[in-house]
Order: sequence, then structure tokens, then C-alpha cells
Amino acid sequence: MRHLDFFLISLCVLHLFTQCEGRPLRKRTVSEVQLMHNVGVHQRVKERQNWLLTRLQGVSSGSSVETTRTKRRLSPEELSDLSGMTPEEIQYALDLFDSLESQQA
Repeated sequence: MRHLDFFLISLCVLHLFTQCEGRPLRKRTVSEVQLMHNVGVHQRVKERQNWLLTRLQGVSSGSSVETTRTKRRLSPEELSDLSGMTPEEIQYALDLFDSLESQQA
């Protein structure tokens, strides 16, 4: 009798596993589905960040002098040896140099 009970219980469990096919026994609520989606997105973002960090470990960021020095834009009043130019021309030249510098970076 004991073997028969064990057999029937195992048969019921086997039937339950074959019918569920990995699906939950009840429907998930919208918040549960959204939470699972957010967890999946978070895991993929962390994987990408870790991959990027491993790729960037060997990359040099340039000279340390450039990183410690703060760049600031010069105003036309700070340039004293350009007396033959108008402030608009000086501003145009500064804008041109800034655009060239941003293209090189």
C-alpha cells in the first residue's frame, strides 16, 4: 500500500510538471510582469557596463596635464595685442578656433 501511495503521488507530480511547461500556476499581475521586465533591463545594463569597463581598462585618457587643467574661453578684452581688430572680428576668430578644437577632439 505504501508503494502505491508513493507511485500515485509521483504520478500526480509528474502530470503537474508536464502540464505546466514552466508556466506559473496563476497569472501574473501587471506589476509583477513590469518588475520582471525592469530586473531584466537592469541586468542587461549592468552586463554592458561591466563589458565596457573591461574594454576601457587598457585605454589611456591622455596626458594628465590636460585633465587637471580647466579650459576656459578667452574674452576679446583679454587679448591685448590684437589692437587692429574689432571685438566682433576677435569673437569670430575665437568661435572659429573653438569649432576647430572641438572637431579635433
